[in-house]
Amino acid sequence: MAEEIKYHFSQRSEMAQEIISRKPGFLEKSALYLFLGILVILISSTWFVKYPDIIEGKALLSATNAPKELIIRHEGRLTKLLAGNRKQVVKNELLGLMESTASHQDVLRLSSMIDKCIVLLNANRFKEAAGCFSGGYGNLGEARDAYREFIGALQQFDDYMVNGFYGRKMEMLRQDIETLEQAKEVIQRQFELTEQDMLLAEESFNMNRNLFEEKVIAREAFRNEKSKFVNKKMTVSQLSSAILSNITQKREKLKEIDQLKHDLAQQKALFLQAVQSLQNVVDEWKRKYVIVAPIDGEVVLNVPLQEQQFLQQGKMIGYIDPGHSHYFAEVNLPQANFGKVDTGQQVQLRVAAYPFQEVGFLQGTINYVSRVSTDSGFVATVRLDNGLVTSNNVPLAYKSGLKAEAIVITRNVRLMNRLVNNVFKSVSVGTK
Repeated sequence: MAEEIKYHFSQRSEMAQEIISRKPGFLEKSALYLFLGILVILISSTWFVKYPDIIEGKALLSATNAPKELIIRHEGRLTKLLAGNRKQVVKNELLGLMESTASHQDVLRLSSMIDKCIVLLNANRFKEAAGCFSGGYGNLGEARDAYREFIGALQQFDDYMVNGFYGRKMEMLRQDIETLEQAKEVIQRQFELTEQDMLLAEESFNMNRNLFEEKVIAREAFRNEKSKFVNKKMTVSQLSSAILSNITQKREKLKEIDQLKHDLAQQKALFLQAVQSLQNVVDEWKRKYVIVAPIDGEVVLNVPLQEQQFLQQGKMIGYIDPGHSHYFAEVNLPQANFGKVDTGQQVQLRVAAYPFQEVGFLQGTINYVSRVSTDSGFVATVRLDNGLVTSNNVPLAYKSGLKAEAIVITRNVRLMNRLVNNVFKSVSVGTK
């Protein structure tokens, strides 16, 4: 047993001696220093590496003087293409005609006459306004029934305004007033003369009364003089009544003129209402079957178009680019960390319709921050620095209502500061 223990001790001593006598290599000597060096480099790099502090929100793209979409309002074939891609057009210029049972030429001519009629009506040029519809319209399609109803209102308007009823009645009333004015002048002169005669008769009556009281003249002579005086007074009263009657008659004639003017305004309003009702029907037809330019600008087609091509209702075939649009985004920011947001900060807009991993994002700058909260938070507006060109130089087509995810970069924080802040935050939470 003692020999076995001695053998094992001898064997261990040889192994220990071998380890002690062995010289370590370079890596073994410098491993600790290498580890410490790497650790120092990592810690030092946290001072130079910056990590952005961000706030996320929802954004909606908008624009001032934005491009206007061209949308098909009624499915059918494109019978006529009047403006191609990249053509400069003006507002309300015809771009294309859709298939319809009506004659486009007739309906468009009727629409032009309606606009002209409204201008003439507002200028009180009634005869010319009614004359706008003297020509015939062969094929109005869906607008045919509305046009028939309008013709009834036009005939009534013609009878009252154009064919002389209103003019003749107004002229007769004016002549009556002129006659009453002349009669009033005659009656007024008669009144003045009769009043003078009455004054003379009154003097004679007073003188004869004195003579009668002095018994110079007989009662019969005095009674005759008194009768003459009373008759003169009655004549003056009658002339006064005639003047009042003349004034009353003139007032009645003026009332008739006012009523006639009221009827004129009513007839004009009824006819204008009939014109506008027809205009609404024609405009609805044009909205369905006529493609027009909503603004001045350049035609930009999303799809190649050709005549007799079938187009679905609601399809956007392109838009009119005015050429000087200014794009911006309205961002709804949450209340959390809102105090960090300020004007001049950079914003990344990741449009939902375009994957930002492929096309990139829109770069913007905050130029306005609302200080009054809404139900969804605070509102900020972002100016797009490069318009609708993404960080990958991909131009995006503007569409109304495009949504995006907004990432506001409030500041670039050093990674070391962020780590230290997190450590202190954890310690402070743990000590509570």
